[in-house]
Amino acid sequence: MAALRRHIFTLLAVALLPGAAAAESYTISASDLLRLRVLDWQPVDGTMREWEAMTGEYRVNADGTISVPFLGPVEAAGHTPAQLGTLIADGLMERLALPDLPDATIEIAEYRPIIVAGHVRTPGEVDYRPGLTARQAIAMAGGPSDEIRSTPAIVRDLISEEGALRILLDSREGMMARRARLLAERDGQTELDAVPDLATARGKALLAEEKSFMELRRDQLDRNLAAIDAQSELLNAEIEALQSKTGQLELQRELAEKETANAKNLSERGLVASGRLFETQRTLATVESQLLDTSTAILRARQGITTAERDRIELLDGRSSEIAAQLQEVEAQILEMDRKIDTQRNLSISLLSQAGGKDLATDPATIAEMSDVVIMRSAGDEIRQIPDAMDVRLEPGDMVQLTLRPPSTN
Repeated sequence: MAALRRHIFTLLAVALLPGAAAAESYTISASDLLRLRVLDWQPVDGTMREWEAMTGEYRVNADGTISVPFLGPVEAAGHTPAQLGTLIADGLMERLALPDLPDATIEIAEYRPIIVAGHVRTPGEVDYRPGLTARQAIAMAGGPSDEIRSTPAIVRDLISEEGALRILLDSREGMMARRARLLAERDGQTELDAVPDLATARGKALLAEEKSFMELRRDQLDRNLAAIDAQSELLNAEIEALQSKTGQLELQRELAEKETANAKNLSERGLVASGRLFETQRTLATVESQLLDTSTAILRARQGITTAERDRIELLDGRSSEIAAQLQEVEAQILEMDRKIDTQRNLSISLLSQAGGKDLATDPATIAEMSDVVIMRSAGDEIRQIPDAMDVRLEPGDMVQLTLRPPSTN
């Protein structure tokens, strides 16, 4: 039963870790910053204990290792966070001769940065986040620089504003995908409803990511509920066994009472020694004590079933409340984002009107038409170049090279 409780605590701890789903399949590389947390189950007081001496952040060295207390250098590069957590847990169990496997959890605290170079205002490192595109990274680096003097100022402003608008539109797409997932979770659906605003390849990818996250959350919920149900089944089986034992003890008590009464009668008549009476009384007291212990154990098991049922209700109610709160939050975020997009689009249209250009609302490719964007990505020992990469999703460690082309005279 203790192992079952530990399983429940472990599942809940993993489910609550921030960013766990997003980094689940990520392959760790040099320069990543990892956050390690080690827990083990304490059967005496029924709690999870955190190993504070090991909890902390670890930077992956150039050789792909991290230095872990008690273990020394551990190969981190090339593993997923889950694989590395298992590797550390196995190492601790073997090195410290632990009776049970501890729970070692790895999450990505900080990815390798993106390098943005070329004609941007502030070239250099940009913090990576999942889903980041080259267009967004360029905007985070200040947008196109003012180096190309032949580019009119209004066009440079237009390029920057169009990049800012693209970031807002991308953020809205992420919110719409999250909203679709929350609606499906609220309604108990296994599939996400189609979203007209997410009919593009990027939109479909966002929906696929949200569906994977939904399936992970559902799997965690099902496992937690199954663990609670299994605990209730064990307690019910324990009660049945105790009730059967109670019936046997009742028979023993009845026999002991008769034997005690008989011994007392004979003792009063001087036919048996007083020791015989004492022995029968002690037997009766022992049986009654066992009956009391059994009744207490049954009561404790029934309290355990009540607690398990309460945990089940709290788990389901808590999930429903969480989904409702998150749905309300994302709805408000979408409304706020729509207002920002309208403001940004009006600003861009105003600039285009002054420049005599096209309507950005129907032709949002202004910056792409005026620039060459190349992503340089490590592929083993080689560097692979990805051309025309304005809206390509980046990976940690990528380099984005922006080269502006002076527009034709207009």
